Formats: sequence, structure tokens, C-alpha cells
Amino acid sequence: MELRVATFNIRNSSADDGNDSWPLRREATVAAVAALDAEVVGLQEVLPDQLAYLREALPAYDVVGAGRDDGDATGEHASVLVRRDAWRIESHETRWLSLEPERPGSVGWDAHLTRIATLARLRRRESGRAVGIANTHYDHAGETARIESSRLLGRWLAAEPGLPWIILGDLNATPESEPLRALTSEGWRQTLPADAGGTEHAFSGAEDGDRIDHILIGKGLTCRGARIACERFEGRLPSDHWPVVADLVLT
Repeated sequence: MELRVATFNIRNSSADDGNDSWPLRREATVAAVAALDAEVVGLQEVLPDQLAYLREALPAYDVVGAGRDDGDATGEHASVLVRRDAWRIESHETRWLSLEPERPGSVGWDAHLTRIATLARLRRRESGRAVGIANTHYDHAGETARIESSRLLGRWLAAEPGLPWIILGDLNATPESEPLRALTSEGWRQTLPADAGGTEHAFSGAEDGDRIDHILIGKGLTCRGARIACERFEGRLPSDHWPVVADLVLT
């Protein structure tokens, strides 16, 4: 069974981005998500106003995930978008990347900010096959926090071995870094080829920046192909990151 997934840091709407601010590029962001034609999309840095806009502009998707500040609506979300004609959401929850993963707003290790992961368990409407999605955004400053977040996430997913899991996210870490090695050493596989290019470009449009956005797959999944989608829409950059998209097969 085939499945297309994507991850995309859409850049929060509170940032002072001038000509690239959210009100000026939000249509391009929606166009970028739609162009991925993915059944599941993990988004990062989604603030409540952005979430409301995306829900209205992308009616084919159900959206899950809580705000990181209070476990409800406040703060950035690591939203999971699921195309409802293909998948049914059986359960989902938000957990905090910290030593207190059930406590909203908790900050882990040397992280500068509260960080979260949204876990969603999906079932294919047509075949009944199931898959798990973990969408996350690691801290930008705390190296220990990034490593420990990988270990924590790995433990959570290992506790549900009956599901083939997919990790989506902005890990603020490059492919050969220790946070990624903490996952790949446990059997997680990266989907992008080594020469795929970069994902972070700070609204420059560069394609050779750091690759910090990733899709990783576990047991029960293979990758037919993955790419970084470096596309503008009506001259607009949709974010300060490029999205990553992968075509997977449940074996």
C-alpha cells in the first residue's frame, strides 16, 4: 500500500519577516501544501491564527495537534494534516519533549523553548491498514535537548511495535549529527538521498542550506523516493524552509 507524506515548517505568523510576513505569503503557503499532494502532512510553527486559516483553506484535511504552551490552543502547534478521504484518525495526542512529557508547557534539558511532538494513529479507509505518525519540532539551541528528544521519541514509538511509524519534523539537526544518529542507530531510516540539498534558507530561496527537516521511517515501511520541494508560487516563497515529501510503501 502506497502513502505520500510530507513535512513543512511554515514559519510562525508572529515573526517580523517584512515582505515575507505571513499575511503576504499565506496563499503561497497553502499552495505549497496543496502542491505536495500528500495524504499526511506534518507542519511546524503553526500559531492559532495560521491554524484557523489552514483549516479553512485546506478543507480536504482533518487537522490534529495541541498548542505547546497549554496543551489546548495556545502557542505553536506541530499539526498533523490527514486527508480524510484516504485515512481515518483513530487516536492522537500531544507530548512534550521534556522529562515531564505529559505536562503542558514543560521545557526539557537545555532547550530554550517548549517543544512538542504530535502522535497520530491512522487507519486506511479502503484497506484497514494502520500507520503511526510522529510530527515534531526540536529545539533550535539546546544540543542536549535535541539528542534527548530523539531518544525520548524513539522510546515512545518502540512502545507501540504493532504500528509502522513515520517521523516527520524540523529536527534542527543535519543528517550526520548526533540527534539523527540517535535515531538511525536504532534502525530509523532517512528517506532523502545524501545529495538532496538543503531545507533551511531564511527566505533567501537557496537550495544548498542546512538540511534540518526530515522524514524517517521505521519497520514495515520502504521508501520509493523522496525530494525537497523547492517551489515558489506566484513569485512568493511559502516559508523560510522548503518542504520535504516522500512516497512510501507499507510492506
